[in-house]
Amino acid sequence: MRLLLVDDNRLNLELFVDVLEAAGHEVATETDALAGQRRALAEQFDLIVLDIQMPKIDGYEVCRALRAAGMRGPIFALSSNALPDDIAEGRKAGFDAYLTKPITPAALREAVARARPAA
Repeated sequence: MRLLLVDDNRLNLELFVDVLEAAGHEVATETDALAGQRRALAEQFDLIVLDIQMPKIDGYEVCRALRAAGMRGPIFALSSNALPDDIAEGRKAGFDAYLTKPITPAALREAVARARPAA
């Protein structure tokens, strides 16, 4: 699968990329929410994973903008904001899944595998 990960924490991105590339995925990254939004609209990805708390605009806003632009593919939130209201806001914004940090490598691989398109 081809994935786009957007997180302003470079350390998180490095860990997630290592885990997902080891599982056979092609992974693109952005550390800026607006750059991630532009890239998601310009390129084809099988899955987009967005952090929620980022400078300038948050992951909720990016997800809403992508959905408003007609994006139908899976978009996952990956955030340390894990309260029920946060998760409800994620669903309302258009996320298909809301993953919480910290996340184990196995849980990340399993979540991504669930998003895999049927062959």
